[in-house]
Amino acid sequence: MANQCTPTETAILVIDDDVPFAVELADALTQYDLPTEIAHDWETAIKAVEHFRPKLIILDQRLGRVDALSRLTQLRAVTQVPILLLTGNQCEADRIIGLEIGADDFLQKPISTRELLARIRAHLRRGSLVEKVEPRWRIVPQERRLYRPDGTPVALTATEYEMLSCLSEAVGHPISRDALSSRVLMRPYRAEDRSIDNLIYQLRLKIRDAGGGDVILAARSRGYYFTGFPQR
Repeated sequence: MANQCTPTETAILVIDDDVPFAVELADALTQYDLPTEIAHDWETAIKAVEHFRPKLIILDQRLGRVDALSRLTQLRAVTQVPILLLTGNQCEADRIIGLEIGADDFLQKPISTRELLARIRAHLRRGSLVEKVEPRWRIVPQERRLYRPDGTPVALTATEYEMLSCLSEAVGHPISRDALSSRVLMRPYRAEDRSIDNLIYQLRLKIRDAGGGDVILAARSRGYYFTGFPQR
C-alpha cells in the first residue's frame, strides 16, 4: 500500500476512483522512491492536496460522475504542482482545454509504468514545483474563503462564497439561474426574482475591487460562468 506521507515529504497524489488500479499504481511508484497517496473522489482529493502538499498529481479525467476537466481551475486554486491527467478520451478539444486551464500533461490509457515514471521524472526535473511559485488567487474549500495573491482574504459572505464555489466547479461552462438558485439559495428560481443577478453583481464587484478582474461573465439566456482567476 502507499506510504503515509507527512506534509513535508516529496509525494505523488493519485486521484482515481478505480481503487485496484490506484493502489497498484501507488505501490509501483512507492517502490521507485516516490511516496504516494491516493484519493478516490473529488472532495477527498482537495483535502489531500492541502494536507500532503504533493509534488505532483496524477488525475483521472473521470471520477464517477465528475469530469475532472471541469474542476481543474478549482484544483489550480489550491496547488501549482504539475498535474498529469489520465484519460481514455481521445478528443483533441478536451486535451487543448485541459492544457489551457491547468493540466501539464495528458497521458492516454493504458500507459505503462515505465512511461509514466519517465513523464513524472521529467516534470520534477523541470522544476515546475520550485517553491518560488508566483503568487496566485486561491479558493480554499476547507476555510470557505477566497484569498488574493498577497495572501489576504476577500471579505465574502457565506452566500457569495457558495456562489463562487458553485461557478468554479464548472469553469468555462454556463450555469443556469435555475441551477444557481437551487444550489446557492436553496429555492426554485422565479423569473421576477432578481436575487441571483444581485448576488452575482455583488460578488463581481468584490472580486474586481480586490484586483481579480472580471472573472464571472453572463452567457445570454444561459446564466453565468466563471473564467478562472488570472495567473500572475
